[in-house]
Amino acid sequence: MTQSEPRPVIWARLSGQGRGPARTLDHETITNAAIAIADADGLDAVTMRAVAGKVGHSPMALYRHVGGRDDLTELMYDAVLGELELTRAPSGDWRAGLAGLARSTRRLQHRHPWVIHLGHRPTLGPNYIRMMEYAMACVDAPGRPIDEMLDMVGTVLQFTNGFVREELGVAEAHRRTGLDRAGWQQHMTPFVTELLGTGDHPYLAKIILDADDSPDHDTVFERRLGMVLAGLTTAMDREGNA
Repeated sequence: MTQSEPRPVIWARLSGQGRGPARTLDHETITNAAIAIADADGLDAVTMRAVAGKVGHSPMALYRHVGGRDDLTELMYDAVLGELELTRAPSGDWRAGLAGLARSTRRLQHRHPWVIHLGHRPTLGPNYIRMMEYAMACVDAPGRPIDEMLDMVGTVLQFTNGFVREELGVAEAHRRTGLDRAGWQQHMTPFVTELLGTGDHPYLAKIILDADDSPDHDTVFERRLGMVLAGLTTAMDREGNA
């Protein structure tokens, strides 16, 4: 490999390694250490030096197994995708299949909040492939184009990612400001009262006065997921592929 040639992707390098004698340091050990750091302190805390300290080796020892932080985050992302609950074969009901995938994805993202920042470009790790094969099987139907199948899966997963980002953002704002929802509302009350007093914002007034003040996140997620699936059903009916 010349200096100008990029290194093969981490999965190609791993698949080219045969099974050898047991080692004191391997990809799984490094990946698990990195995940533990990210779970405790966030993705920014995952450095080669921090992971090396966690596993009791020098940073140079890590570089014999991973090419750098990009390799490491790729391994981390794929490892936690292995926690997705995809144990049953798709039932033939694509709505139930995608709903189950969305719920499992949300639970995963709450266990590992940092994962929301990864996976924006397709990866070909074994757990990603497992997830994608499962999702495609959920929505497969005679005559349904592959692009339409990708749209169905992508729509549900992108809704889920957006919903979880909002949940995590609220939690981060609480941590950063020290104000929970009630404290934030109390802080905003004088300004909101002034706004409503003008009579210029009827929808804002209706939201503040009539909307559920402390909605249960699980209930809201299920309601909005149902709306997404209903919209997909309408689109599939229109295309004759429901």
